[in-house]
Amino acid sequence: MIPNSFCTICTKKCVQELIGLLLSLSIHHTNEKIYILSDEETKDTIMKISPKIKLNIEWAVKLNIYSNYNRQQMVKKNIWNEFQMSKANVILYALEKSKDTLFLDSDMIILDTINDIDKTKELGVSPQFIQQKNVDETGYYNGGMLWTKNKNVPEDWKKFTQTSRYHDQASIEDLVKKYSYFEFGENYNLQTWRFLLGLEPGHELAKKIKIKKNDIYLKDKKLKNIHTHFNEKRFEMINNFFKNTLLNAKRYKELLIINRVEKNNWIITIPKQPHKQHLYRHKNDSFRELAILLKLRNKDVELEYTENQHVWLGENILLYDRPTLEWLKHGIKKTSLFLLGNGSCKIEGEILKKYKVNPLKPWIFWPRHPMRLEKILKEKSILSYEDRRYESVFIGNIENSIQNQYRNTSHDWHNVVDLFYLTNGNKHKFTQEEYLLNLRNSKYGLCLRGYGSKCHREVELMAFGTVPIVTPEVSITSYWEPLEEDIHYLYANNPQEFKKKINEMTKVKWEIMSKNCQEWYKRNVHSENCWNVMINRILYE
Repeated sequence: MIPNSFCTICTKKCVQELIGLLLSLSIHHTNEKIYILSDEETKDTIMKISPKIKLNIEWAVKLNIYSNYNRQQMVKKNIWNEFQMSKANVILYALEKSKDTLFLDSDMIILDTINDIDKTKELGVSPQFIQQKNVDETGYYNGGMLWTKNKNVPEDWKKFTQTSRYHDQASIEDLVKKYSYFEFGENYNLQTWRFLLGLEPGHELAKKIKIKKNDIYLKDKKLKNIHTHFNEKRFEMINNFFKNTLLNAKRYKELLIINRVEKNNWIITIPKQPHKQHLYRHKNDSFRELAILLKLRNKDVELEYTENQHVWLGENILLYDRPTLEWLKHGIKKTSLFLLGNGSCKIEGEILKKYKVNPLKPWIFWPRHPMRLEKILKEKSILSYEDRRYESVFIGNIENSIQNQYRNTSHDWHNVVDLFYLTNGNKHKFTQEEYLLNLRNSKYGLCLRGYGSKCHREVELMAFGTVPIVTPEVSITSYWEPLEEDIHYLYANNPQEFKKKINEMTKVKWEIMSKNCQEWYKRNVHSENCWNVMINRILYE
């Protein structure tokens, strides 16, 4: 049985931990109800983060008087117990509107569905599983996790805490004497303190944590939640153990959330240029330029430039933005998720098996110069069918043998494409802006494979509502939101088929496809939406 609702408390000193709780809870209890007792700054911070958290949150802003104090300061001012009893207050608040509620401390990461609530009882409590001498000091139960359906429980919790030997925790021993109760098992509420003060040595406890497929087990039961301060140095070794376990289990969602807690932002890591290894040098265009726009549009997205060889989101999600897999020749560090920008998950996916890449997911693709393209989109309107000067366009270049293989063929594309330029070498026919304006001015765009099986051209065409006509070697389905034939693009095996497809197209059909292309680009690639779509897909799909 799952709780009817959840609840927690938080002030601005711990808001990053609250983000971790809410995001991880939203993965395993999507759109469930949670009541939050907080100060104004905490609510304001949560309301502004990306993505919008998929929980039904109800706020009670009543903790402003505690905003500027940490635990040590509150103990000194003799208001710590008073603050801790905000837990009882938020439980009471939740029970006014929900049949039952589970209180969780904000410094938790949820790892699985919480579904062991015994609703025949009035109270659910969480043993600490620590040594007796520590129980004698701090209490048998942990105050960070408590379920109830009885409105008298929070009132009694406040009453018993007034004479408790240890704040809100030891008083739970008085609650279980009065109410029918169940205890959460060892697989719930795994605290760092259990590794330091537990009934068994920390290294022995660690051995009992196993991975089965992508699930983490403590002994024979799924581990439901961990309880730790990820930014406290004293818990670094235990926290690293938690993160390594999650990495081995490929739990990229929780790992990314933990990185968000630690860094106070979502972090995209980009290799410094010029890179000391020639293979990894880059012009900082394409996705790396788009990343700058993502940072500018999202206050909680930051870029870090490091000596890494690849682009990463958090510490373990590889944002592979290279045209082929040759940049993996030196191998990669362990990934929790591999997002493939260029190429096909079917073809490149077979090659990536030797790197033990799993999971592998398709990503998006992007313009060569996103800033220039978005500037043109902002300053100039999308042209109508009648206002487009050219029927079709292809402007490209041959700079290497791979491009020569796919572009310099026996097909006479120049005979069927209205504006056709294929240059050879590093000198281009048009400036980047002229090139983009020519795409904008055409109804259709020919897509020939470049160095990789995706090309900037496909997404650049769609940005302007120019319908792509795709040839066999172009990868068109390995996108998060796959492109659909006759919805977003036309398919042609040769010049004759290319011309036939255009001749058969009506103005009305073109207008529908043109709009579909614009909307796909705006939704998936444009910096206004790209980040939120991306982070939502990572966390919630």
